[in-house]
Amino acid sequence: MKKHIMIATVAVHGLLGMQSAFAAGAMNVDDAQVLGANKCQLETWGKFNRDGTERWLNPSCNLTGNLEVSWGNSWQRDGAGMYLANSQLQGKTVFREMSPDGYGVGMLAGVVRQTDSGDDGRKRSWNVYSKLLTSFSFKEDAVLLHTNLGAIRKGKEQTTRLTWGLGNETKLIDRLSLIGEVFGENKGKPSYQAGVRATLVPEHVELDLTYGNTFGADTRGRYVVLGLRFITPELKR
Repeated sequence: MKKHIMIATVAVHGLLGMQSAFAAGAMNVDDAQVLGANKCQLETWGKFNRDGTERWLNPSCNLTGNLEVSWGNSWQRDGAGMYLANSQLQGKTVFREMSPDGYGVGMLAGVVRQTDSGDDGRKRSWNVYSKLLTSFSFKEDAVLLHTNLGAIRKGKEQTTRLTWGLGNETKLIDRLSLIGEVFGENKGKPSYQAGVRATLVPEHVELDLTYGNTFGADTRGRYVVLGLRFITPELKR
């Protein structure tokens, strides 16, 4: 176990120290589950394409039993140096807990302060969003299906859009799963992302590697995401 944790820690430092590539989050589609009571986690990922790298740190905790609160931040680099591109505060709760071969229902809502890079200075705007989450379990959790339906208010564009997403997790072998998703808004082309999730330390450390793009886009829009997730044991109060 110590060996796995050491490998994962080195990978995190590598993600935060990379000097080139792009963009926005690990998996866009969320599940209708929250962390166990009195547990915390740290998600970190880098999203890479031909234009640059976006680095994320997203700690979250569930200290009440049914409210997972997260505070994510991402950093990018431009000609003026490194800057905080996004800062996101989110809350997530579950109305019905998912059981093997059952289903779960939940909801999340959040706000994002977005900072754009530009020759005329970095401009900031606020986005507010919410999603209704459903998850379905098949074959005793070997196959999980997630659906999201929500809305986002984009401050920069002063528009409100409906959002949707469909995600899947399918266990291939004991510690390796296939993950994939399709997501979008009521206007514009949808996007996709797919790859694998490896469990390095059961219930504590996971590694994701995915590839994504927008349907109908050329190779300039493609990206790769490398992410790590650390989950703490139950915190004593």
